[in-house]
Amino acid sequence: MIYGAMLAGGSGTRVKSSKIPKQFIEIGGKPIIIYTLENMLKVKRFDYIYIAVHKDYEDYMNEQVKKNIPESEKVRIILGGKERMDTINNVTTAITNDNGIHDDDVIVIHDAVRPFVTEKILNDSIDCAAEYGACVCGLPCADTILHSKGGEYVEDIPVRSEFYSGQAPDSFRLAHFIQMQDNLTEEQKKVITGTSQICTMNNQPIHLIEGDAINFKITTDSDLLIVRTLLGGK
Repeated sequence: MIYGAMLAGGSGTRVKSSKIPKQFIEIGGKPIIIYTLENMLKVKRFDYIYIAVHKDYEDYMNEQVKKNIPESEKVRIILGGKERMDTINNVTTAITNDNGIHDDDVIVIHDAVRPFVTEKILNDSIDCAAEYGACVCGLPCADTILHSKGGEYVEDIPVRSEFYSGQAPDSFRLAHFIQMQDNLTEEQKKVITGTSQICTMNNQPIHLIEGDAINFKITTDSDLLIVRTLLGGK
């Protein structure tokens, strides 16, 4: 089976103009996370998409899915955890409890605030994870990279062609992903900021697929303004 997953329990504090998590900011009468979900569901290969949210938004998210998503039977709303790894574990546990785990299962883990993810990225992620076990979406860095430990002086200018900007999704063969989760120490779990780090901590090679500039993450108020513009100023 093919599973999508969205980790939507974050607070999004860098968007200063909003008092609610950025994934729930409404544009054109719909929260941003629904736009993300709609684009994921364009890929008919997904059997289910699991969305992990904070308990304060569980009822709201269920209402929004019923209101806006014709294929609501494909969507599962579950509770996130305290930390990122706790949330990921809640997702894999829910999948295991609902359907069991099979050798050919694939999971595609996406950011709720990357609403313009393309069908090509999602399909490439599924195919690549099935073939190689683990893959991440990235773009070649367009800007010169400046290395500075303290942020005051430039210490080094690396070769730009060797660097990529990581995007999402991160995708995996599910059974192996769960095994890698179980292998992590408590200390490793505390320092993980991105899902693909689970692979680097398990010495698992990660295949790189091509991202797209439109697949940007909403992080700041400027990003939010871009989204509003792309959605017609709604």
